[in-house]
Amino acid sequence: MNDLSANEMRWRTPAVVGFLLAVALAAGSPTHPSRVAAAARSQALGSSNEGSGFTGQIAPILLKNCMACHASATKMGGLVMENYAFLMKGGAHGPVIVPGKSGESRMVLMLEGKVQPRMPFGGDPLPAADIAAIKAWIDAGAKGPAPGEAAAPAPALTIPDIKPQVPVVSPVGSIAYSPDGKLLAVGGYKEVRLMDAASGKALATLSGHADLVRSVAFSHDGKWLAAAGGLPARSGEIKIWDVESHQLLRTIEGHKDCIYSVSVAASPEGKIVASGSYDKLIKLWDVETGKELRTLKDHIDAVFAVAFSPDGKRLASGSQDRTVKVWDVASGQRLFTLSDALDGLTTITYHPSGKQLAAAGYDKTIRVWDLTDKGGTLANSMISDEDIILQLAYARDGNVLVSTSADRSIRFRDAVSLNPIKDLDDQPDWVEAISVSPDGKWLAAGRYNGTVSIYDCATYRQVLGPLVAFEPYKPGVTTAERGTAVGSRQ
Repeated sequence: MNDLSANEMRWRTPAVVGFLLAVALAAGSPTHPSRVAAAARSQALGSSNEGSGFTGQIAPILLKNCMACHASATKMGGLVMENYAFLMKGGAHGPVIVPGKSGESRMVLMLEGKVQPRMPFGGDPLPAADIAAIKAWIDAGAKGPAPGEAAAPAPALTIPDIKPQVPVVSPVGSIAYSPDGKLLAVGGYKEVRLMDAASGKALATLSGHADLVRSVAFSHDGKWLAAAGGLPARSGEIKIWDVESHQLLRTIEGHKDCIYSVSVAASPEGKIVASGSYDKLIKLWDVETGKELRTLKDHIDAVFAVAFSPDGKRLASGSQDRTVKVWDVASGQRLFTLSDALDGLTTITYHPSGKQLAAAGYDKTIRVWDLTDKGGTLANSMISDEDIILQLAYARDGNVLVSTSADRSIRFRDAVSLNPIKDLDDQPDWVEAISVSPDGKWLAAGRYNGTVSIYDCATYRQVLGPLVAFEPYKPGVTTAERGTAVGSRQ
Protein backbone atom coordinates (compact mmCIF):
# COMPACT_ATOMS: atom_id res chain seq x y z
CA MET A 1 0.00 0.00 0.00
CA ASN A 2 0.93 3.66 -0.02
CA ASP A 3 2.77 3.84 3.29
CA LEU A 4 5.23 6.60 2.32
CA SER A 5 4.39 10.26 1.87
CA ALA A 6 5.60 12.02 -1.25
CA ASN A 7 7.33 14.46 1.09
CA GLU A 8 9.28 11.66 2.79
CA MET A 9 12.53 12.31 0.94
CA ARG A 10 12.27 16.06 1.37
CA TRP A 11 13.02 16.38 5.05
CA ARG A 12 16.58 15.46 5.90
CA THR A 13 17.73 18.38 8.09
CA PRO A 14 17.50 16.45 11.40
CA ALA A 15 20.19 14.09 10.07
CA VAL A 16 22.74 16.78 10.92
CA VAL A 17 22.77 15.54 14.51
CA GLY A 18 23.53 11.99 13.45
CA PHE A 19 26.21 13.34 11.12
CA LEU A 20 27.91 15.16 14.01
CA LEU A 21 27.89 11.98 16.05
CA ALA A 22 29.34 9.96 13.16
CA VAL A 23 32.14 12.50 12.66
CA ALA A 24 33.05 12.35 16.35
CA LEU A 25 33.17 8.57 16.33
CA ALA A 26 35.24 8.51 13.16
CA ALA A 27 37.73 10.88 14.79
CA GLY A 28 38.13 8.46 17.68
CA SER A 29 36.96 10.93 20.33
CA PRO A 30 34.34 9.99 22.92
CA THR A 31 30.97 11.61 22.26
CA HIS A 32 28.65 12.26 25.18
CA PRO A 33 24.89 12.39 24.63
CA SER A 34 24.93 15.94 25.94
CA ARG A 35 26.98 16.94 22.90
CA VAL A 36 24.29 15.54 20.64
CA ALA A 37 21.69 17.49 22.56
CA ALA A 38 23.83 20.60 22.33
CA ALA A 39 24.12 20.21 18.57
CA ALA A 40 20.35 19.78 18.31
CA ARG A 41 19.83 22.83 20.52
CA SER A 42 22.14 24.92 18.35
CA GLN A 43 20.05 24.06 15.30
CA ALA A 44 16.68 24.49 17.07
CA LEU A 45 17.52 27.92 18.46
CA GLY A 46 17.12 29.40 15.00
CA SER A 47 20.67 30.17 13.90
CA SER A 48 21.41 31.42 10.42
CA ASN A 49 22.28 27.91 9.23
CA GLU A 50 19.96 26.36 6.65
CA GLY A 51 17.44 23.96 8.17
CA SER A 52 17.12 25.64 11.59
CA GLY A 53 14.20 26.73 13.77
CA PHE A 54 10.60 25.62 13.49
CA THR A 55 10.25 26.01 9.73
CA GLY A 56 13.59 24.52 8.78
CA GLN A 57 13.88 21.70 11.30
CA ILE A 58 10.81 20.99 13.45
CA ALA A 59 8.08 21.26 10.79
CA PRO A 60 9.83 18.75 8.50
CA ILE A 61 9.97 16.19 11.34
CA LEU A 62 6.25 16.63 11.97
CA LEU A 63 5.33 16.51 8.30
CA LYS A 64 7.30 13.32 7.80
CA ASN A 65 6.04 11.42 10.83
CA CYS A 66 2.75 12.87 12.09
CA MET A 67 0.46 13.89 9.22
CA ALA A 68 -1.20 10.49 8.82
CA CYS A 69 -3.09 11.10 12.07
CA HIS A 70 -2.76 14.82 12.75
CA ALA A 71 -3.72 16.53 9.51
CA SER A 72 -6.92 18.57 9.23
CA ALA A 73 -8.63 15.69 7.46
CA THR A 74 -8.08 13.26 10.34
CA LYS A 75 -7.46 15.35 13.49
CA MET A 76 -6.87 12.37 15.77
CA GLY A 77 -7.20 13.38 19.41
CA GLY A 78 -8.35 16.80 18.21
CA LEU A 79 -4.73 17.68 17.40
CA VAL A 80 -3.63 19.18 14.07
CA MET A 81 0.08 19.64 13.32
CA GLU A 82 -0.08 21.18 9.86
CA ASN A 83 1.31 24.50 11.07
CA TYR A 84 2.70 26.25 14.13
CA ALA A 85 -0.60 27.82 15.21
CA PHE A 86 -2.48 24.51 15.17
CA LEU A 87 0.34 22.73 17.01
CA MET A 88 0.43 25.29 19.82
CA LYS A 89 -3.36 25.17 20.14
CA GLY A 90 -3.13 21.54 21.25
CA GLY A 91 -5.78 18.84 21.21
CA ALA A 92 -8.45 17.16 23.29
CA HIS A 93 -6.06 16.85 26.26
CA GLY A 94 -5.00 20.49 26.11
CA PRO A 95 -1.68 21.99 24.97
CA VAL A 96 0.94 19.51 23.81
CA ILE A 97 3.78 22.05 23.98
CA VAL A 98 4.85 23.89 27.16
CA PRO A 99 7.37 26.50 25.96
CA GLY A 100 10.63 26.23 27.86
CA LYS A 101 9.69 22.92 29.47
CA SER A 102 10.15 19.92 27.20
CA GLY A 103 9.93 17.56 30.19
CA GLU A 104 6.35 18.72 30.82
CA SER A 105 5.26 18.79 27.17
CA ARG A 106 2.76 16.04 26.36
CA MET A 107 4.12 15.64 22.83
CA VAL A 108 7.63 14.85 24.10
CA LEU A 109 6.30 12.50 26.78
CA MET A 110 4.38 10.53 24.14
CA LEU A 111 7.29 10.52 21.70
CA GLU A 112 9.48 9.06 24.45
CA GLY A 113 6.83 6.54 25.51
CA LYS A 114 6.47 7.99 28.99
CA VAL A 115 2.78 8.59 28.23
CA GLN A 116 0.92 5.92 26.28
CA PRO A 117 0.24 5.29 23.49
CA ARG A 118 3.71 6.02 22.22
CA MET A 119 3.88 8.17 19.14
CA PRO A 120 3.98 7.88 16.18
CA PHE A 121 1.06 5.54 16.79
CA GLY A 122 1.66 2.14 15.22
CA GLY A 123 4.98 3.22 13.74
CA ASP A 124 8.65 3.13 14.62
CA PRO A 125 9.75 5.48 17.39
CA LEU A 126 11.32 8.73 16.24
CA PRO A 127 15.11 8.70 16.05
CA ALA A 128 16.78 10.02 19.20
CA ALA A 129 18.20 12.91 17.17
CA ASP A 130 14.72 14.04 16.11
CA ILE A 131 13.40 13.89 19.66
CA ALA A 132 16.45 15.78 20.89
CA ALA A 133 15.84 18.49 18.28
CA ILE A 134 12.20 18.85 19.32
CA LYS A 135 13.15 19.04 23.01
CA ALA A 136 15.82 21.63 22.31
CA TRP A 137 13.35 23.75 20.33
CA ILE A 138 10.81 23.59 23.17
CA ASP A 139 13.41 24.38 25.84
CA ALA A 140 14.50 27.37 23.76
CA GLY A 141 10.97 28.77 23.96
CA ALA A 142 9.17 26.90 21.15
CA LYS A 143 9.40 29.94 18.91
CA GLY A 144 7.36 29.99 15.73
CA PRO A 145 8.26 31.10 12.22
CA ALA A 146 9.52 34.64 11.83
CA PRO A 147 7.04 37.15 10.37
CA GLY A 148 6.76 36.58 6.64
CA GLU A 149 8.78 33.37 6.77
CA ALA A 150 7.48 30.73 4.38
CA ALA A 151 8.11 27.02 4.31
CA ALA A 152 10.82 26.00 1.88
CA PRO A 153 9.30 24.76 -1.38
CA ALA A 154 9.55 21.07 -2.03
CA PRO A 155 12.09 20.18 -4.69
CA ALA A 156 10.72 18.83 -7.94
CA LEU A 157 10.15 15.10 -7.69
CA THR A 158 12.04 13.28 -10.42
CA ILE A 159 10.94 9.70 -11.06
CA PRO A 160 12.89 7.71 -13.62
CA ASP A 161 10.99 6.22 -16.54
CA ILE A 162 12.07 2.61 -16.07
CA LYS A 163 11.39 0.52 -19.14
CA PRO A 164 10.49 -3.15 -18.66
CA GLN A 165 13.21 -5.66 -19.47
CA VAL A 166 10.73 -8.54 -19.69
CA PRO A 167 7.08 -8.56 -20.82
CA VAL A 168 4.82 -7.00 -18.17
CA VAL A 169 1.04 -7.19 -18.34
CA SER A 170 -1.27 -4.51 -17.00
CA PRO A 171 -3.90 -5.75 -14.58
CA VAL A 172 -7.53 -4.84 -15.14
CA GLY A 173 -8.12 -2.21 -12.48
CA SER A 174 -11.74 -1.41 -13.33
CA ILE A 175 -14.56 -2.28 -15.70
CA ALA A 176 -18.01 -0.90 -16.52
CA TYR A 177 -20.84 -1.45 -18.99
CA SER A 178 -22.19 1.56 -20.82
CA PRO A 179 -25.87 2.37 -20.09
CA ASP A 180 -26.97 0.85 -23.40
CA GLY A 181 -24.89 -2.28 -22.78
CA LYS A 182 -23.00 -1.99 -26.05
CA LEU A 183 -19.62 -0.91 -24.68
CA LEU A 184 -17.24 -2.03 -22.00
CA ALA A 185 -14.79 0.43 -20.50
CA VAL A 186 -11.75 -1.41 -19.12
CA GLY A 187 -9.25 0.47 -16.98
CA GLY A 188 -5.58 -0.52 -16.99
CA TYR A 189 -2.15 0.98 -16.53
CA LYS A 190 -2.21 4.54 -17.91
CA GLU A 191 -5.10 3.84 -20.28
CA VAL A 192 -8.72 2.83 -20.75
CA ARG A 193 -9.85 0.45 -23.49
CA LEU A 194 -13.32 0.78 -24.98
CA MET A 195 -14.41 -2.68 -26.16
CA ASP A 196 -17.42 -3.96 -28.04
CA ALA A 197 -19.36 -5.81 -25.35
CA ALA A 198 -20.67 -8.46 -27.74
CA SER A 199 -17.47 -9.37 -29.57
CA GLY A 200 -14.72 -8.13 -27.24
CA LYS A 201 -13.15 -6.17 -30.08
CA ALA A 202 -11.10 -3.16 -29.02
CA LEU A 203 -12.68 0.02 -30.39
CA ALA A 204 -10.58 2.78 -28.86
CA THR A 205 -7.75 3.48 -26.43
CA LEU A 206 -8.05 6.44 -24.07
CA SER A 207 -4.48 7.11 -23.01
CA GLY A 208 -2.56 9.63 -20.94
CA HIS A 209 -3.56 8.58 -17.44
CA ALA A 210 -0.99 9.04 -14.69
CA ASP A 211 -1.03 5.45 -13.40
CA LEU A 212 -3.41 2.51 -13.03
CA VAL A 213 -7.03 3.46 -13.75
CA ARG A 214 -8.63 2.10 -10.61
CA SER A 215 -12.24 3.08 -11.28
CA VAL A 216 -14.43 3.89 -14.29
CA ALA A 217 -18.04 5.10 -14.44
CA PHE A 218 -20.27 6.13 -17.34
CA SER A 219 -22.65 9.06 -17.17
CA HIS A 220 -26.27 7.94 -17.07
CA ASP A 221 -26.85 9.08 -20.63
CA GLY A 222 -23.68 7.29 -21.77
CA LYS A 223 -22.17 10.41 -23.33
CA TRP A 224 -19.10 10.66 -21.12
CA LEU A 225 -16.89 8.44 -19.02
CA ALA A 226 -15.12 9.25 -15.77
CA ALA A 227 -11.82 7.36 -15.33
CA ALA A 228 -9.98 7.76 -12.05
CA GLY A 229 -6.61 6.87 -10.57
CA GLY A 230 -3.58 9.06 -10.02
CA LEU A 231 -0.12 8.80 -8.55
CA PRO A 232 0.18 7.00 -5.20
CA ALA A 233 1.18 9.32 -2.35
CA ARG A 234 1.15 12.31 -4.71
CA SER A 235 -2.14 13.12 -6.40
CA GLY A 236 -5.52 11.89 -7.52
CA GLU A 237 -6.79 12.25 -11.06
CA ILE A 238 -10.13 11.97 -12.86
CA LYS A 239 -10.24 12.23 -16.64
CA ILE A 240 -13.58 12.91 -18.30
CA TRP A 241 -13.82 11.45 -21.81
CA ASP A 242 -16.35 12.00 -24.58
CA VAL A 243 -17.46 8.47 -25.40
CA GLU A 244 -18.42 9.06 -29.04
CA SER A 245 -15.43 11.14 -30.14
CA HIS A 246 -12.92 9.57 -27.71
CA GLN A 247 -11.72 13.10 -26.90
CA LEU A 248 -10.56 14.19 -23.48
CA LEU A 249 -12.98 16.80 -22.12
CA ARG A 250 -11.10 17.69 -18.93
CA THR A 251 -8.80 16.43 -16.21
CA ILE A 252 -9.82 16.94 -12.59
CA GLU A 253 -7.21 16.92 -9.83
CA GLY A 254 -7.54 17.61 -6.13
CA HIS A 255 -6.70 14.68 -3.86
CA LYS A 256 -3.27 14.26 -2.27
CA ASP A 257 -3.19 10.54 -3.07
CA CYS A 258 -4.56 8.20 -5.71
CA ILE A 259 -8.29 7.69 -6.18
CA TYR A 260 -9.69 4.20 -5.70
CA SER A 261 -13.34 4.74 -6.54
CA VAL A 262 -15.61 7.09 -8.51
CA SER A 263 -19.38 7.13 -8.74
CA VAL A 264 -21.74 9.19 -10.89
CA ALA A 265 -24.89 10.59 -9.29
CA ALA A 266 -28.22 9.62 -10.78
CA SER A 267 -29.42 13.22 -10.57
CA PRO A 268 -31.60 14.72 -13.32
CA GLU A 269 -28.54 16.52 -14.68
CA GLY A 270 -26.12 13.68 -13.91
CA LYS A 271 -23.25 16.11 -13.53
CA ILE A 272 -21.91 15.19 -10.09
CA VAL A 273 -19.05 12.74 -9.60
CA ALA A 274 -17.85 11.50 -6.22
CA SER A 275 -14.30 10.30 -5.62
CA GLY A 276 -12.80 8.36 -2.71
CA SER A 277 -9.06 8.43 -2.13
CA TYR A 278 -6.25 6.94 -0.12
CA ASP A 279 -5.90 10.41 1.43
CA LYS A 280 -9.00 9.56 3.56
CA LEU A 281 -11.15 12.15 1.82
CA ILE A 282 -14.23 12.08 -0.38
CA LYS A 283 -14.77 14.86 -2.89
CA LEU A 284 -17.78 15.85 -4.96
CA TRP A 285 -17.08 17.40 -8.36
CA ASP A 286 -19.02 19.33 -10.97
CA VAL A 287 -18.24 17.53 -14.20
CA GLU A 288 -19.14 20.49 -16.41
CA THR A 289 -16.63 22.85 -14.79
CA GLY A 290 -14.24 20.44 -13.08
CA LYS A 291 -14.69 22.42 -9.86
CA GLU A 292 -14.78 20.82 -6.43
CA LEU A 293 -18.24 21.17 -4.86
CA ARG A 294 -17.31 19.97 -1.39
CA THR A 295 -15.01 17.70 0.59
CA LEU A 296 -16.43 15.10 2.97
CA LYS A 297 -14.18 14.51 5.98
CA ASP A 298 -14.81 11.88 8.62
CA HIS A 299 -12.91 8.72 7.69
CA ILE A 300 -9.61 8.16 9.47
CA ASP A 301 -8.11 5.84 6.86
CA ALA A 302 -8.12 5.23 3.12
CA VAL A 303 -11.48 5.39 1.32
CA PHE A 304 -11.62 2.44 -1.07
CA ALA A 305 -15.25 2.65 -2.24
CA VAL A 306 -17.96 5.23 -2.88
CA ALA A 307 -21.45 4.67 -4.27
CA PHE A 308 -24.41 6.96 -4.87
CA SER A 309 -27.85 5.71 -3.90
CA PRO A 310 -30.12 4.96 -6.88
CA ASP A 311 -31.91 8.31 -6.47
CA GLY A 312 -28.61 10.22 -6.16
CA LYS A 313 -29.57 11.85 -2.86
CA ARG A 314 -27.16 9.93 -0.69
CA LEU A 315 -23.58 8.75 -0.97
CA ALA A 316 -22.12 5.74 0.84
CA SER A 317 -18.39 5.33 1.47
CA GLY A 318 -16.38 2.32 2.61
CA SER A 319 -12.98 2.66 4.24
CA GLN A 320 -9.93 0.92 5.59
CA ASP A 321 -11.08 2.32 8.96
CA ARG A 322 -13.70 -0.49 9.05
CA THR A 323 -16.72 1.78 8.62
CA VAL A 324 -19.39 2.59 6.09
CA LYS A 325 -20.57 6.18 6.23
CA VAL A 326 -23.69 7.54 4.58
CA TRP A 327 -23.79 11.19 3.52
CA ASP A 328 -26.42 13.66 2.39
CA VAL A 329 -25.29 14.82 -1.05
CA ALA A 330 -27.03 18.20 -1.00
CA SER A 331 -25.59 19.36 2.33
CA GLY A 332 -22.45 17.22 2.59
CA GLN A 333 -23.45 16.19 6.11
CA ARG A 334 -22.67 12.72 7.44
CA LEU A 335 -25.99 11.10 8.29
CA PHE A 336 -24.79 7.97 10.07
CA THR A 337 -21.99 5.41 10.37
CA LEU A 338 -22.22 1.62 10.08
CA SER A 339 -19.36 0.13 12.09
CA ASP A 340 -20.05 -3.61 12.22
CA ALA A 341 -17.06 -4.65 10.09
CA LEU A 342 -14.02 -6.13 11.85
CA ASP A 343 -11.48 -5.01 9.24
CA GLY A 344 -11.06 -2.69 6.29
CA LEU A 345 -13.75 -2.47 3.61
CA THR A 346 -12.88 -2.70 -0.09
CA THR A 347 -16.29 -2.62 -1.77
CA ILE A 348 -19.82 -1.33 -1.24
CA THR A 349 -22.95 -1.43 -3.38
CA TYR A 350 -26.54 -0.25 -3.06
CA HIS A 351 -29.43 -2.60 -3.68
CA PRO A 352 -31.36 -1.41 -6.77
CA SER A 353 -34.25 -0.47 -4.48
CA GLY A 354 -32.02 1.84 -2.48
CA LYS A 355 -33.35 0.28 0.73
CA GLN A 356 -30.29 -1.87 1.44
CA LEU A 357 -26.53 -1.50 1.31
CA ALA A 358 -23.95 -4.30 1.08
CA ALA A 359 -20.25 -4.06 1.99
CA ALA A 360 -17.31 -6.44 2.32
CA GLY A 361 -13.54 -6.51 2.57
CA TYR A 362 -10.63 -7.85 4.55
CA ASP A 363 -12.57 -9.85 7.14
CA LYS A 364 -14.00 -12.05 4.33
CA THR A 365 -17.53 -11.22 5.46
CA ILE A 366 -20.42 -9.77 3.48
CA ARG A 367 -22.75 -7.53 5.48
CA VAL A 368 -26.10 -6.17 4.35
CA TRP A 369 -27.91 -3.35 6.16
CA ASP A 370 -31.55 -2.25 5.97
CA LEU A 371 -31.51 1.53 5.56
CA THR A 372 -33.78 4.20 6.98
CA ASP A 373 -33.56 7.98 6.90
CA LYS A 374 -31.66 8.03 10.19
CA GLY A 375 -29.56 4.88 10.19
CA GLY A 376 -29.04 1.27 9.23
CA THR A 377 -29.78 -2.08 10.85
CA LEU A 378 -27.69 -5.14 10.07
CA ALA A 379 -30.00 -7.47 8.13
CA ASN A 380 -27.55 -10.27 7.43
CA SER A 381 -23.87 -11.14 7.50
CA MET A 382 -21.91 -14.15 6.34
CA ILE A 383 -18.28 -15.20 6.33
CA SER A 384 -18.37 -15.82 2.64
CA ASP A 385 -14.96 -16.52 1.17
CA GLU A 386 -11.55 -17.94 1.96
CA ASP A 387 -9.72 -14.67 1.34
CA ILE A 388 -10.31 -10.92 1.03
CA ILE A 389 -13.51 -9.99 -0.79
CA LEU A 390 -12.62 -7.72 -3.68
CA GLN A 391 -15.90 -6.69 -5.33
CA LEU A 392 -19.67 -6.83 -4.88
CA ALA A 393 -22.41 -6.11 -7.43
CA TYR A 394 -26.18 -6.64 -7.39
CA ALA A 395 -28.02 -8.04 -10.37
CA ARG A 396 -30.41 -5.49 -11.84
CA ASP A 397 -33.49 -7.17 -10.30
CA GLY A 398 -31.82 -7.21 -6.88
CA ASN A 399 -32.32 -10.95 -6.39
CA VAL A 400 -28.66 -11.93 -6.85
CA LEU A 401 -25.51 -10.53 -5.30
CA VAL A 402 -22.22 -11.29 -7.06
CA SER A 403 -18.95 -11.38 -5.11
CA THR A 404 -15.33 -11.85 -6.09
CA SER A 405 -12.48 -12.79 -3.81
CA ALA A 406 -8.72 -13.08 -3.61
CA ASP A 407 -9.35 -16.84 -3.34
CA ARG A 408 -9.77 -16.59 -7.14
CA SER A 409 -13.51 -17.05 -7.21
CA ILE A 410 -16.69 -15.46 -8.54
CA ARG A 411 -19.81 -16.39 -6.58
CA PHE A 412 -23.42 -15.73 -7.49
CA ARG A 413 -25.42 -15.49 -4.25
CA ASP A 414 -29.01 -15.28 -3.15
CA ALA A 415 -29.34 -11.62 -2.20
CA VAL A 416 -31.40 -12.35 0.92
CA SER A 417 -29.66 -15.38 2.46
CA LEU A 418 -26.22 -14.66 0.90
CA ASN A 419 -25.87 -18.40 0.24
CA PRO A 420 -24.02 -19.27 -2.97
CA ILE A 421 -26.13 -20.21 -5.96
CA LYS A 422 -23.16 -20.89 -8.21
CA ASP A 423 -19.39 -20.86 -7.57
CA LEU A 424 -16.96 -20.08 -10.36
CA ASP A 425 -13.92 -20.94 -8.30
CA ASP A 426 -11.52 -21.74 -11.12
CA GLN A 427 -10.50 -18.18 -11.97
CA PRO A 428 -6.91 -17.94 -13.27
CA ASP A 429 -6.26 -14.84 -11.14
CA TRP A 430 -7.94 -12.32 -8.83
CA VAL A 431 -11.11 -10.83 -10.31
CA GLU A 432 -10.56 -7.21 -9.32
CA ALA A 433 -13.40 -5.65 -11.32
CA ILE A 434 -16.95 -6.69 -12.23
CA SER A 435 -19.95 -5.07 -13.90
CA VAL A 436 -23.47 -6.33 -14.56
CA SER A 437 -24.99 -5.36 -17.92
CA PRO A 438 -27.97 -2.96 -17.83
CA ASP A 439 -30.36 -5.72 -18.93
CA GLY A 440 -29.03 -8.01 -16.20
CA LYS A 441 -28.07 -10.78 -18.61
CA TRP A 442 -24.27 -10.57 -18.52
CA LEU A 443 -21.47 -10.22 -16.02
CA ALA A 444 -18.15 -8.74 -17.16
CA ALA A 445 -15.13 -9.74 -15.08
CA GLY A 446 -11.65 -8.23 -15.25
CA ARG A 447 -8.64 -9.97 -13.72
CA TYR A 448 -5.26 -9.07 -12.32
CA ASN A 449 -3.59 -11.00 -15.16
CA GLY A 450 -5.04 -8.53 -17.68
CA THR A 451 -7.87 -10.69 -19.05
CA VAL A 452 -11.61 -10.11 -19.37
CA SER A 453 -14.44 -12.64 -19.54
CA ILE A 454 -18.20 -12.32 -20.05
CA TYR A 455 -20.55 -14.70 -18.20
CA ASP A 456 -24.20 -15.51 -18.82
CA CYS A 457 -26.01 -14.64 -15.57
CA ALA A 458 -28.69 -17.26 -16.23
CA THR A 459 -26.49 -20.24 -17.05
CA TYR A 460 -23.24 -18.98 -15.38
CA ARG A 461 -21.32 -20.07 -18.49
CA GLN A 462 -18.44 -18.08 -19.88
CA VAL A 463 -19.68 -16.87 -23.27
CA LEU A 464 -16.72 -14.69 -24.20
CA GLY A 465 -13.08 -14.85 -23.21
CA PRO A 466 -10.75 -14.91 -21.58
CA LEU A 467 -9.77 -11.96 -23.77
CA VAL A 468 -6.49 -10.08 -23.53
CA ALA A 469 -7.55 -6.60 -22.45
CA PHE A 470 -4.03 -5.19 -22.38
CA GLU A 471 -1.11 -6.52 -24.31
CA PRO A 472 2.09 -6.94 -22.29
CA TYR A 473 4.54 -4.09 -22.24
CA LYS A 474 7.53 -5.43 -24.17
CA PRO A 475 10.95 -3.87 -24.66
CA GLY A 476 11.01 -1.91 -27.92
CA VAL A 477 7.26 -2.22 -28.61
CA THR A 478 5.29 1.01 -29.05
CA THR A 479 1.85 1.69 -27.59
CA ALA A 480 0.31 1.58 -31.06
CA GLU A 481 1.82 -1.85 -31.74
CA ARG A 482 0.59 -3.10 -28.38
CA GLY A 483 -2.96 -2.06 -29.23
CA THR A 484 -3.24 -4.24 -32.34
CA ALA A 485 -3.60 -7.47 -30.40
CA VAL A 486 -6.13 -6.29 -27.86
CA GLY A 487 -9.28 -8.35 -27.83
CA SER A 488 -7.52 -11.52 -28.91
CA ARG A 489 -8.32 -14.73 -27.10
CA GLN A 490 -5.78 -15.88 -24.53
